[in-house]
Parts: sequence; structure tokens; C-alpha cells
Amino acid sequence: MVLNILCICLLFNVCFGVEIRRLSVPRWVENGTEKSVTLDCDYVYNENDIRLVVKWFFEENLEPVYQWIPELGVRHTSGILRDRLDLNYTVNTVDAYSRYRALKISQPSTELSGKYTCLVTSLAGQDSRAQLMTVFVPAQTMDVKYHTTSTNLNVSCEATGLFPRPKLKLYRILPKEKMPRIVKDVSTSMSNSRDTYNTSLYKSFEYDELSLPGTTGFECVVEIPGTNYERRKRVAYFAVNPSTDLIRQEDSPLR
Repeated sequence: MVLNILCICLLFNVCFGVEIRRLSVPRWVENGTEKSVTLDCDYVYNENDIRLVVKWFFEENLEPVYQWIPELGVRHTSGILRDRLDLNYTVNTVDAYSRYRALKISQPSTELSGKYTCLVTSLAGQDSRAQLMTVFVPAQTMDVKYHTTSTNLNVSCEATGLFPRPKLKLYRILPKEKMPRIVKDVSTSMSNSRDTYNTSLYKSFEYDELSLPGTTGFECVVEIPGTNYERRKRVAYFAVNPSTDLIRQEDSPLR
């Protein structure tokens, strides 16, 4: 039977193999907030798809972290997902060839951040799709401040305890302007501590740059690429003179 199907496919090129319709992978998850996450690989197949095999890969590893062979009733987990999967979870209890295609991962944590690839193969063909998932850690602390010298205003910003590697930006809010302007040519630093990142930036302004009347605001923004995480903090500088400057800080909620 298998040989006959292969011969027909080769001679007439009429076999259409399995096709993935949708890959569902959470783009981001905050560390420690979810009991589980589900990664699903929704595919369609037909009578030509003999010896169907579903495999999931993590990052660029050649060994799958999950493999399911429906015809044999065999499932195997390895690597980073060993002892992390709910093997009782099913997405389709009726279809024996789709039942265990998905991954339900318990207690998602930062080491599970990365690219997940679903590969579905059969004798008639194969299809694959990939998607990144980021398990992030928000900032533990964030601070923006300034100090004055006889000639300069020095602004600094720091955010600690983030994962993965964050981006830190400084904006200047000018009097009577609604939209902040990004500050260029800032000095930045990054350090790693206990699998999280600490980042800081520094910018020195001459007083001539701040001579506009009114209040100048500085806003620091930390972001985690690949997620919707963002935290902002502002400091207001009243351009009077270095000995009488006032300070006010605002910490915006996450969004």
C-alpha cells in the first residue's frame, strides 16, 4: 500500500502532503504569572499522509523536544521540556491524528524563552512553522535623577532586574511641547546579574541647552524587545540656577 502511494506520487505528482494552517505560540509571557501556556500546531492532512509524525524543536537544536507518532501511539519529550509538559492535554479528542499535536507547558519560566518550530511530516510531504516566545522579567527597580555642577546638568537613569536584555532610552520634554524628543548620544552600560540585566544611561547637558523658560522634563523609558512591556519615569528640571533647582518624579504604571 505504501509503495503504491509513493509510486503514484512520483509518476503523476498529484499527492498533496500535510499543511500547517496555524501556529499558535504566545509571543510573550511575564515570568511567574501563568500556571501554564499552550503552543498549538494546527494542520490538515489527507489519506496520502501515511506515517504522520509531529515534532517540536526549541531554538536550533536538531533533537526535537517533543515527538508524537499517531500510528504507533508513541510520544517522547526531551531537553528543556522534559518533565514540563502536561501529557494528558489534548486539543482534539475525536481526531486520532491531531489529538496530541499541542504542547501544554507548566510553569513557564525564563529559560523557555526562544524559538519554537513545529514540523509535521508524512510520506507525502512535510510542513514547518516557527515562532518566538519570550518569558520576560519586569524591572525590579527604576530611577531617573539629575545633579548639577557649575557648568552642566547631568541626567542619569537606571533600571535593574530585567530579562531578557532590555533597551533604555532618554527623552526630553520641552516647555509648551506635547511630544517628548529622544536624546541622542547618551552613554549606556549593561551588566548581567543572576540571569537578569541591569542597565543605565547618562547624559550631560550644558546650561545653554536648557535656557528655554519654563520647566524641562526628562523621561526615561525601559522596554523589553519582543514584548509589550514598557516602564516610564520622569524628572522635572526647573531652570533657575544650580543651587535652587527643584525636582519632581513620576513613575508610570506598566502597559
